[in-house]
Amino acid sequence: MAKLSFGSCYFSTPALTSLSANTPAKAAGTTTAMQLGDFTTTNNRLTYTGATTRTFQVGFAGTSSKGGGGSTLGIYSIYKNGSAIPGILATRTIANATDRGAFGMLGQIQLAQNEYIELWLETDTGDDLTIEAGVLSAVVIG
Repeated sequence: MAKLSFGSCYFSTPALTSLSANTPAKAAGTTTAMQLGDFTTTNNRLTYTGATTRTFQVGFAGTSSKGGGGSTLGIYSIYKNGSAIPGILATRTIANATDRGAFGMLGQIQLAQNEYIELWLETDTGDDLTIEAGVLSAVVIG
């Protein structure tokens, strides 16, 4: 039986991510390790440390908010090595500063040793977003 590889971290300190319209940026905030097996975590990043290239199911589930103003479309993506992974994204309309809501995304990718995943954000208006809470995770499936 193949060795299990997995990693997860949660946003332990929310922080405002400064955004420009239609320009993705890495989510700000402090993340804390949850479970790690062949992964390390630092600065909102899960890095695979296993020696063998493997296929992983990766995902994020969390809540976000915005600082003020009117409606904006939030776009949330998991990036691999600083590049968007096609198809692994979520969108959510955020009505105003009091609107906090959940979103989630899930997909499969291959990771080789020292490759990493991160949560990135963008809005159509340039309004800033805060990840209030959430978990970034990866678990081997092949």
